[in-house]
Amino acid sequence: MIGPKKLSTIRRELEESLASDGGDPIERLDRQIAAAKRKGDRTDIMEGLKRFLESPQKGKSRKRVARAKA
Repeated sequence: MIGPKKLSTIRRELEESLASDGGDPIERLDRQIAAAKRKGDRTDIMEGLKRFLESPQKGKSRKRVARAKA
């Protein structure tokens, strides 16, 4: 088992690996998707990765503080 990873860590690792040449990771995925479609290959996983990288990151949620009733 690899262990628990936060989504933000996975997102950062994906961006770093796709942007290894210093470019935009989403543009690189677009090029790979277009090349795969020209070949007739399936692009489900690459399109899912692209949607994941394009989706907004969720901010930290604030915890509710219990207040005493007066």
